[in-house]
Amino acid sequence: MTTTQGLSVTDIAKSFGDTVALAGVTVAVEPGEVLAVTGPSGAGKTTFCRLVSGLELADRGEIRLGGRDLRNVPADRRRVSYLFESYALFPHMTVFENTASPLRVPGRRNLSSGDLTEQVQAVLGMLAIDHLQARFPSELSGGQKQRVGLARALVQDDASITLLDEPISHLDAKLRHRLRGEIKRTLAARGAPAIWSTPDGLEALAVGDRVAVIIDGKLEQLGTPQEIWEFPASVRVARLIGDPPISMIAGSLATGPESGLMTLDGVRLPLPEKLVERLLETTAGAPPILGIMPRAIHFSSPDHAAARFEVETVEPFGKHTVVSVRVGAHVLRAKTAGVDILKAGDIVGLDIDDRGITVFDGRTGNALASKPGGDLKKKAFS
Repeated sequence: MTTTQGLSVTDIAKSFGDTVALAGVTVAVEPGEVLAVTGPSGAGKTTFCRLVSGLELADRGEIRLGGRDLRNVPADRRRVSYLFESYALFPHMTVFENTASPLRVPGRRNLSSGDLTEQVQAVLGMLAIDHLQARFPSELSGGQKQRVGLARALVQDDASITLLDEPISHLDAKLRHRLRGEIKRTLAARGAPAIWSTPDGLEALAVGDRVAVIIDGKLEQLGTPQEIWEFPASVRVARLIGDPPISMIAGSLATGPESGLMTLDGVRLPLPEKLVERLLETTAGAPPILGIMPRAIHFSSPDHAAARFEVETVEPFGKHTVVSVRVGAHVLRAKTAGVDILKAGDIVGLDIDDRGITVFDGRTGNALASKPGGDLKKKAFS
């Protein structure tokens, strides 16, 4: 998969004392590809970026960039463009000077004063901070500082790789939405590999050509945004991705007149008998965890429903509404179109669409397949 110009990371591991930050992560990033690295706080995302940049040395494993083994290459010779999560701005430099600073490092290509100014101002304009170029970091808000750090990373259009550690986390929603597309287009046009680290799973899906999910230092799943969204490899991945996240219900399955899933606290969630039969074949007797996508949950009149449930919350978001329903100790979250007529306290029946269900092993938390190497949703529910 790796080309001579891409990034190849093989079995890298890093510990800090007794704390394992990364435990044998292997990924490759093609030229022009943006790999989004996501996971909860403390998962190892920043350590991954620091190892690639050379600011940390791996305990084991290999990192190659452009076919070159980086083990003995110091950070200042790797030609890495890096946005730090902490921004790391020079306090004595203006916004313009901070942004221009990497272009003035000895050994980089020489730019005329006019070309340097044009290059810097173009990036500042894209990030909507060109009007701040004479200010110092102490005169900026947190979001403005983050954009200066981002500008300093993006102005380096000749970098061998770009590393962005939470590049838009402190920006308002409208600006985040606009910039993530512009930044991705900028990175893709340069033809060098790029890594975008973020704890926001939805942001990772939006910006990544592929997404690497790291949890507790381990690579939990690597795939396209669609693969991560539709076929999460584990309960931990499923809980990280989604808006709202997938609902998880553990319990035992039964067919016949009482067809459905009996939750651990004794509340029955009715499911179609044929669906339960297929789920029983898939789980092979293991206690399952059902992951139910928000789009798979539909409401019906409680008058003739096999079971009745109470609406807990209704959250309107314009084009859709998130409705939460309690099922015993669990809460199911549904995403409905438009402004829903339901309100908190209403009693409803539930219909579950089997195309929105993923089944996980109750012991390991891993997604189950209908056969070895198969895909549960593609195979079991096709």
